[in-house]
Amino acid sequence: MSALYLVLTLAFAGALLALLARPVARAGVVWGLAALLPLLAAMTGALDVQARAARTLAAYPPRPVTLTISDGVFKRVVVLDFMDAACVERAVRLRSKAILTTPGGPLRLGTGSRLEGTMPPQPVVDALTLRGELNCPHLKAVQEKTK
Repeated sequence: MSALYLVLTLAFAGALLALLARPVARAGVVWGLAALLPLLAAMTGALDVQARAARTLAAYPPRPVTLTISDGVFKRVVVLDFMDAACVERAVRLRSKAILTTPGGPLRLGTGSRLEGTMPPQPVVDALTLRGELNCPHLKAVQEKTK
């Protein structure tokens, strides 16, 4: 699909150049083609990124992850499904303060959190984010209190 948009973008750019080379080109046609070019270029880029994200996700099979999470006070071994593990990876990588709800009780994640275990790779988590598929119902962000 992105190849089609790439061909359309190049065709519109060629038509615009051909019209600009002629002194009798209508202003409305030139304006319309010039207005469509950024839209087509953006669609081409977005579709290409979506296709790359789909290939990344297809190469990584989702499976449960066993982690040891330490917040400085408590240390707990948890088994998370693929989506929760991806959410935890993203929260820890971005140093977000959050609370992970587990069957054994809530766990605080923050700057002092340490994880032991195999996390989903960052490109996989980024691909889920780009596709809008990263859903984190068990991870809640913690608001920092302002003074």
